[in-house]
Amino acid sequence: MSAESIVAPDITDRTEMRRLASVFDHGRLIAIPTETVYGLAAPIDRPELVERIFALKGRPPDHPLIVHVASRAQARVCVSDWPEVADILASHFWPGPLTLVLPRSAAISDRITAGQNTVALRMPDHPVALALIEALDSPVVAPSANLFTRLSPTSAADVTEAFPASEVLVLDGGRCRVGIESTIVAVDEMTQTLWWLRPGQVDRGQLAALLPPGWRLSPPADEADSTQPAAPGGMLIHYRPGKPLRVTVVAGQAGLQGLRQRLHADPETTVVELPDQPAQAARELYAALRRADAQPGQFIDLIIPSERLDDAAWEGVANRLRKSASEWTRLDG
Repeated sequence: MSAESIVAPDITDRTEMRRLASVFDHGRLIAIPTETVYGLAAPIDRPELVERIFALKGRPPDHPLIVHVASRAQARVCVSDWPEVADILASHFWPGPLTLVLPRSAAISDRITAGQNTVALRMPDHPVALALIEALDSPVVAPSANLFTRLSPTSAADVTEAFPASEVLVLDGGRCRVGIESTIVAVDEMTQTLWWLRPGQVDRGQLAALLPPGWRLSPPADEADSTQPAAPGGMLIHYRPGKPLRVTVVAGQAGLQGLRQRLHADPETTVVELPDQPAQAARELYAALRRADAQPGQFIDLIIPSERLDDAAWEGVANRLRKSASEWTRLDG
């Protein structure tokens, strides 16, 4: 197959999806759209392609990959145990932006799990991703289709900026609807604990409401705590634009207006403010930072009202901002 850069596939044509999947046989990877971000995909049973993902992204070997499935039946093949709570959460949130960490089966390699005895699984909520996985009849690993620690891609064009067509075929599924990476929780059946590893669109309240009697949801994980399973996106520095991002948390409208005026008058920075609704803010976050990164000047300044950081619905956005920020300042009135 020629080195096409971007293809908008006909997902109703299984023959075409198999043809597109054949690029794996030529050593190329496929970038797939999901509802969260675009992922750099390879079948779980192709170790040379899994290795290629690490090399292309510059991803350290101690960072596990999320396995994407098209059905709960596929998920069960990847695990040695599928507890009732996993079935409850999967039936409610899959397909969707929730990743479950469970004991792995022999079908999952050490390379995928970074040597851990658990595997991270999710079912993406995007027809193109699901059609490719179904055409392969195999789960795929699919970390974000970007260079390691850089901004995650939320459009096909974002992926082509990072990788050449000779290495990656991009399946164009439009802009990502959610816009930030999935929530990650680890299922610990022995202690009846759901370990909270990474916030996303699925929030703590939604998960806690579904837990069976006797189960608990842990507090947010301490990212320096080596006793917790390693999770994708767990580094303190991640999701960064090329320019330094300065985040200012502001209490009160007076402080907000004053800071806004000062920053807009500074030719060396581009000012970013996110939509008022958390779902819209998540969808716009990476795209807004990319646009700002392309503007003249040395810095990006993002202003956020302080009350948003106390709202569970904003936890995913706040997490990404803390990891992407070079500076974090709080102005209290």
